[in-house]
Amino acid sequence: MPWYVAHTKRGEERRAAGILEQRQVQAYLPILRKRKPRAGRRNWEPLFPGYLFANLTVPSEQWLAARSAPGIAYFLGNEGHPTSLPEDFMLGLMARVELANCENPLHRFTAGERVIITDGPFRSMEAIFDRTLSPSGRSRVLMQLLHRLVAIEVPEEYLDRVLR
Repeated sequence: MPWYVAHTKRGEERRAAGILEQRQVQAYLPILRKRKPRAGRRNWEPLFPGYLFANLTVPSEQWLAARSAPGIAYFLGNEGHPTSLPEDFMLGLMARVELANCENPLHRFTAGERVIITDGPFRSMEAIFDRTLSPSGRSRVLMQLLHRLVAIEVPEEYLDRVLR
């Protein structure tokens, strides 16, 4: 069955996904765990706020149940017909979310991979991942500083892939 994108009402992604599951519609809500949640804040956030994915057949009883579900505003498409997503897109998305949320973030990067530093004094700077230094996640990256390549140690949780 093809996957479709549902736009949810504000802040109702999880509720809408649960209702779809109750209505026998497979739903996928990509959730990213926050590495360091603030006190009193949730430790997760939707990858695409206001959207979730539904695996169903159009037209069908499932389709009628999904589009009328509480929390669902509409399905993306045109002229009242939802547009399906390529299957390889969903497989890739699920794999990336699983990798991003893995319990042991070590070995998320390979030597030579371009990364961006997301926190600390070198925030927003690009670097090249060199290697993991410790089981706690300390890593070495190479940065271009003063016209030479310099090795910098940072927590791996401060690194993210450069998407190009």
